[in-house]
Amino acid sequence: MTQKTLPKLRLLVVDDENVVRDSLSSWFEEDGHTVQSAPDAREALRLLKESPWDAALVDIKMPGMDGLELLRRVREASPSTRVIIMTAFASVDTAVQALKDGAYDYVTKPFDPEQLTHLIRNIAEHRDLEQENRHLRDHLASVVKPQPILGTSPAILRACELIQTVA
Repeated sequence: MTQKTLPKLRLLVVDDENVVRDSLSSWFEEDGHTVQSAPDAREALRLLKESPWDAALVDIKMPGMDGLELLRRVREASPSTRVIIMTAFASVDTAVQALKDGAYDYVTKPFDPEQLTHLIRNIAEHRDLEQENRHLRDHLASVVKPQPILGTSPAILRACELIQTVA
C-alpha cells in the first residue's frame, strides 16, 4: 500500500463479498498486519469474543445483521476496537448514523488505497498514544505518593480548611 512501514495492527475485515475480503486481507497482510476476515456479522462477533482487535472494517449491506447493527454490537463488546464502515451505497444519512453510533470513519467502495492507509496509520498512532498514556499514568501513580501537609501556622491551617472544603 505504501512504502513507509506502518505500525502493525490486528485487523478484522467483515464483508459478504469474497473479493473484498480477500483484497483487503492481502493488502494489509503485505504491510505486516494480522488480518482475519468474516463473511457476516455473526462470524465477526464470534471472532471478537475470541480475541481483541485494533480495528474492524465492516460493510454496511450484508445478509442477516447489517453493518450498522454490527457496529453497535462491536462498540458494546469491545469499545477499544475502531470500526471503519465500508459501503458501495453511500448516503449522508447512513454516514451520519454510523458516526453517531461510534464509527471511526466511513469509506466508500471502490477504495482509495491512500485513504485506507491513512486511516489505519491514524488508528495505529492513536492506539500507541493510548498505550503510552496508560503506561505513564501507571508509572506516575507508582512514583508520586500524596504527602501530608505539615505545619501549624494560621495560614497553613486555613489552607487545610480550604482544601477540605473544596474536596
